Amino acid sequence: MNRATVAACLAGALACPGIAAAQSASASPPPATPSLGAVIAATPGLSLSGYLASTYSHFDTTPAQRQFDTTQNGFTFNQASLSAAYLPSSGFGGSVTLLGGSDASYLPGGSQMGVETAFAQYAAGALTVQAGRLPTLAGAEVVNPLADSEISRSLLFFDLEPIYHTGVRAAYALSPALTLTGGVNEGFNHATQNPGESKTIELGASGSPSSLYSYSAAYYYTGTANYYNSSVFSKEQLLDLVGTINATQALNFGLNVDLVSKDSYQGPGSGTARVDGYALYANYALDDRLTLSGRGEYLDDRQGLVSGTLGRANHIKELTVALSYAPVKNVKLSAELRQDRSSLAIFDNATKDRQTSFELLAGYAF
Repeated sequence: MNRATVAACLAGALACPGIAAAQSASASPPPATPSLGAVIAATPGLSLSGYLASTYSHFDTTPAQRQFDTTQNGFTFNQASLSAAYLPSSGFGGSVTLLGGSDASYLPGGSQMGVETAFAQYAAGALTVQAGRLPTLAGAEVVNPLADSEISRSLLFFDLEPIYHTGVRAAYALSPALTLTGGVNEGFNHATQNPGESKTIELGASGSPSSLYSYSAAYYYTGTANYYNSSVFSKEQLLDLVGTINATQALNFGLNVDLVSKDSYQGPGSGTARVDGYALYANYALDDRLTLSGRGEYLDDRQGLVSGTLGRANHIKELTVALSYAPVKNVKLSAELRQDRSSLAIFDNATKDRQTSFELLAGYAF
């Protein structure tokens, strides 16, 4: 290549293909950095999710007497949740869920921000072992309001069931129809064990034999502080049963049964108190966006253990009707009307035997 040809290539970069290609390559943009969503989608077992939920509540009694419903007449920012999890089907992983808002007050410390669950996991074939702060095995309802059919929580959720446990748990999946679970933890909603209390034993069985129905059973045996005297420790047992039936693609039913017994409920030698709770659910999808739900409950508090009428039997019934609407993906709007009735006056500072409430919810999941 003579001197004139080189000059022409440098001037135009068109008459010399080799030099033109080198210039074109050097001018191309660097490879794009993959987005967080792309990384999560490409990594099996890795997930990042969360939600926001706020409610408006109106009660005809004061104070409001339900789990997570603390405002008699007004708006409440209930929950802001963020979960990060790496739970592969084999090997080590872990999960952390942070919770903020007024509902976080049930967490240790009673503030509006805390750790809802945080645990390490090891999976090998059909065996899964978890250790840390774990969600309970009991109940048909959960902390996340966007995953429940109604806005308010059931009497069973509030009075009879734990929400989380700190301990270790192992589950073994024998088949899709049967998974067996066992564990040891610090008690009901305990971050650490209280002095004088014993460890809690949990046993569970769950499965979905077919697309038509599923079930779960959980049993807890624990030594806990007395409801009315924290210096007295009693043995408590909870048997929780949950079943769901998919009658059609649009209609399903659910049943939750809790059987609770607690000895020395008023102190040593006071005998055993028993509480039985039953909740029946029905959900009907009117279309892809609109769902009508109902819940009916009956609580047989034979010694007034959980309804504040210690030594006197009390019976509580509640009926809830809710309508949920999803205008766009990941958005949930709900309205609910509920009435509770008691055989004894336990509402409005023990002056009324019934309580009526109306609630609205707006939530967004991401």
